[in-house]
Amino acid sequence: MAYYFLTASKDAAVYLQQPNQNTGLDEILEVSKVYYGNIKDISRSFIKFDVGFLSASLTNTSLGMQQATLLLKQTKSEEIPLQYTLYAYKVSGSWEMGIGTRFDNISTQGITWNYREGDSKLDWLENTLAAGTDANPNNGQGGTWWIANAASQSFDYQTADIEMDIKEMLKSWMSGSINGGTPNDGLVVRHSDSFENDTKDYGKLKFFSKETNTIYEPKIRVGYNDQTFSTGSLLPLTTDDKKIGIVNLKSEYKIGTIVKLKLFARELFPLKTFTNSFSYNTSKYLPQTSYYQIKDFASDDIIIPFSDYSKISCNSEGNFINLNLSNWKDGRVYKIEFRIDNDGVSDYYDDELTFSVVKN
Repeated sequence: MAYYFLTASKDAAVYLQQPNQNTGLDEILEVSKVYYGNIKDISRSFIKFDVGFLSASLTNTSLGMQQATLLLKQTKSEEIPLQYTLYAYKVSGSWEMGIGTRFDNISTQGITWNYREGDSKLDWLENTLAAGTDANPNNGQGGTWWIANAASQSFDYQTADIEMDIKEMLKSWMSGSINGGTPNDGLVVRHSDSFENDTKDYGKLKFFSKETNTIYEPKIRVGYNDQTFSTGSLLPLTTDDKKIGIVNLKSEYKIGTIVKLKLFARELFPLKTFTNSFSYNTSKYLPQTSYYQIKDFASDDIIIPFSDYSKISCNSEGNFINLNLSNWKDGRVYKIEFRIDNDGVSDYYDDELTFSVVKN
């Protein structure tokens, strides 16, 4: 199993009360519904991900897709409700990112509440809504979107980091499966129609944009199956006290490379035997329910979680994992950890195995 990351190619938020202001270079994306006295303000966030690599993989069968999760990291949200749901829809119209920020760099160039491109006055809705699309409640202002393949995530007394299942949305972009083939114009994240249309205040949800200087730019984490498990003549590692290492781990790897890390697994304290071989050099294979996890070393944020898409593979030479480092954040140090599940019990292994990702 493995993961592949898509990073945003463009993003921006639009605001009802700043209908001609572009925020394409702002470090913040916002989804909000607030009142200033009797004046209602709504914001929605637009994000575009290029899916060319994934689309090509459907043709050459080099990569399947069992999971696709939209990841947005919350920052400094204000007065949000305890329970709410956010929705993501596929945008039904091309748009330009622009060069503005909400307060500092006042610009109409690019996407705004009123226009897909403000300087050219390119309307979101030029005539009437196309079949299968919506723009509630603003007759095209604030964006238009396809109703099919929508995604959502509900929050109940928890933080607002978005980890939203958008697999069907991503599949439709890759296959052009609805309405004769809809182009990938990105997605819009927003509150529900009922939230936007009532008279209550729901605060401001703020997320890091692609312009952030942190590790938290918008991503889609794609989980796919690349696991193989053939043990050959290797013996199983059955002891409770294990040593797990990586025999070919380098201190740094270039961004965009695909790395095969070969694991070494043995007893932590091998028994003495009458043999000419050195027990510490004898590797055995881990059970099929073995996993890896990768964290950002400085922040401790999980980049690749323990899951069905981070299972450890095996061949006749031993266990291994494949890492696709495309779209990883460069200039960061990452740490690898392991988990082995046996009879409902999970054992964790952390030997401070680290590597850096650097630019080409």
